[in-house]
Amino acid sequence: MDRIKTSEEIIELFIQLANKYKALEKIPVDYGVGTDLYHSERHLIDQIGDHPEMNITELARDIGVTKGAISQTVKKLEDKGVVNRYKGAENEKEVFLEFTDIGRNVYEKHKEVNKESIIPLYEELKKYSDDKVSFLVEMFKWMDTFLEDSKTKMQEHSKGKHS
Repeated sequence: MDRIKTSEEIIELFIQLANKYKALEKIPVDYGVGTDLYHSERHLIDQIGDHPEMNITELARDIGVTKGAISQTVKKLEDKGVVNRYKGAENEKEVFLEFTDIGRNVYEKHKEVNKESIIPLYEELKKYSDDKVSFLVEMFKWMDTFLEDSKTKMQEHSKGKHS
């Protein structure tokens, strides 16, 4: 097996997958709010529902975006009647989020859609040994690290710091 050629093929396939996923992210979905919800909004809804104890700063850190990005998305969700902000009881600087009735409904519907969408992957993984599935998970973890390292190198390159 030509490992160089295989490495190039894996990178090309990964780029194709990433582009297809980006296209999926742009498709708005209406979960009964009467308005479309975009990927960033749906993702934040999942995080709020899964981690109701987290404040906005912790949510931003957990998702991997800035507090400003979270605030913009929260504003959109507030305007759509999905969430409300409230101050922490112990620290007034901490801002938390809670669902409205509409938001709770959207969260539950989205969780159900997520469960259904993972079934094909689950069925495919059942065909393979635990070793092969574990290898796949390890490769995705490696790709995550690889992309983080690549981002750092590109940022250094863009600043003229060639190594």
